[in-house]
This record gives sequence, C-alpha cells and structure tokens, in this order.
Amino acid sequence: MTAVQASDNTYYINEQHHFNGKAAYHSIGIQNGDRVLPAAFSKDVFSHLTLFTGNTMVTGTTGLLNSTAKKSNQELVSAIDHTLNWSLESAQVHGRAITIADNSTLAPLEDDRSKYEITVKLFFLSPHGSSEPLSVDHLHNAIQHLETALSVTSGNLKIDHFILAIPNQTFDENDLDSSEIDQFTEDIQKLYLPIWKRLSGLRQAGRIGRLGVSEFSKQQLEILKAAAVQIGAVVPEINQVNLQDCCVLPKGLIEYAKAEGIELLTHGDSSDILPRSTLASLLQPHLAATSASLLEPNFVLKYSVLISSRGLISRKGYIVDAGSE
Repeated sequence: MTAVQASDNTYYINEQHHFNGKAAYHSIGIQNGDRVLPAAFSKDVFSHLTLFTGNTMVTGTTGLLNSTAKKSNQELVSAIDHTLNWSLESAQVHGRAITIADNSTLAPLEDDRSKYEITVKLFFLSPHGSSEPLSVDHLHNAIQHLETALSVTSGNLKIDHFILAIPNQTFDENDLDSSEIDQFTEDIQKLYLPIWKRLSGLRQAGRIGRLGVSEFSKQQLEILKAAAVQIGAVVPEINQVNLQDCCVLPKGLIEYAKAEGIELLTHGDSSDILPRSTLASLLQPHLAATSASLLEPNFVLKYSVLISSRGLISRKGYIVDAGSE
C-alpha cells in the first residue's frame, strides 16, 4: 500500500481520499443485497486489523445460530459480518493498519459505573503447537481497546470478572496421566505464567474484581495454583466449563472448587472461536484477497455489561485483533 502525503490532514491510498486516517469513498462499490459496499480497499494490503463489533444486543446478532451448523461461534461470525457490511465506510487507516468499528452502537455507559457489572473473556488464538508465551502486549492492547469501546479513560477501567481462555484448551473430565501432567506443568511455566502474573497484578491493583480461567480440570487448576503461589500471584477464582464437552461435572472438580472457593460456571463458547479460515472468508469480500489470507487472528475479546439492579445485559460485543505473520 503506497501513501503519498498531500497535506497535514489528507493523504491518498490507491486513489481514495483519507482525512485524518478516515476513508472517504468514491461511489464505486459492489452490490450486496440492497447495500452498495465500497471498493476502496480492494487493492490495499493491510498487516494489522482491529475490529470492534457493535452492541450485539442492538444490532440483532446476539444469539444468532446457524440452524444447520449450530456453531457456538456463530454470534461472533454474524457480528463481524454485520460490522464489515455496515461500518467499513468509517474505517480508520494508519499506515498498513486498519481499524473498523461499528460506532453507531458504541457509546459511553449511561449511568454511574457502580450500576454496571462488566464481564470479559479474552480468547488467545495462538497457532496450534506454538511455543511462544502468550503475549502480554496483546493483553494490554485488548484492555485498551475495551476502554475505547466503553469510552473509559485509559487506565481507569474496572473489570468485574475476567476470564482467560488459553489456546486449544478443551475440558477433559478424565484424569491426566503422568506425561500429560508434566506437559501441562511445563506449558504453565513457559507459556501462561507471564500473562497470569500480569493479570494477577491487575487483580491486586483493583482493576480486575475476580480472575478466572476456562476449561481447566481439577489437576490443571492445582498446577496453576501451585505455580501462581510460587511467584506470589493470585490463584484462579472462576473456572468456566463448556457442558458440550462434559454433561456432568466430575465430583472431584466440584469438591476441589468448593474447598478452594472457585466458582464453577458453564458457557457455550467454541474452543476455536475464530479460525484463520473463517476470518479470511469474512474479510475476502471487503479487503484484498492477499490481505484477507495474510491476517492471523491474535485474540478475540468478548465483553458484556450487566445492569446489576435489573439483571439485564445492556451491552455485549466483541473486539477482534489480527496481524500478519
């Protein structure tokens, strides 16, 4: 992508005008039902994408399921598709990075913060078999993006419940054998402990109310607790389990959670919430094929805002971050 500086506030990319990084589209477009979509980015290759879906409680994408596939990630897929179809015109471009946001439903919280309960689940999407630790930078970016989505001043967001979902983790009700215990212990030490330490710091500083994980067995919780205690970090307070993977929670896990004060919650999230191929197929009609195929999902942040006194969710959305290898 070539940018030629025209003035302090205007530059050109592939013959599209950009004002302060905001694309101003020509009338050229492609037909998608009754909606004419701009072809502004058909020739551009982006190395980074940040996408803010709208409030799915308003856009109508909450709870949407493909009646044939019944995929648990269909809500996310529908929300991304909706955002690309209706919010590409307001995309922000900075160099080879593009940010797409459904600003029509992103707004500050209407009442005092104490009236709301914010829950976040951060899905790390490292490639299978990756030997790199989970990125603390991705964590920082995810929280900053959430502050943007909720119009909260940087560093002032209090998250009531934070769930960490590590890559490729599925619940197994069976006990681990000795080799699996050794491998998971090694993974905790090398891949997950740095980010847990950072999350623990946010918990201890009061920026996170309760900190938890997803899809951990009793033995895995024990391993994480031992590693956390060794470095002075907090221990998990929540464990989410997908009952599609386990119809009945093992008695040992229930007893351990009760003894340790860990709340067991159920969820319906897919363990592979946004495969690379799915993201590519969603982006392909809107960005260049090369751009769509190069972008690898880094993380998905799922958030919801509950009105505490009424028990109603007023805000729900996703933030997607992807980059080239």
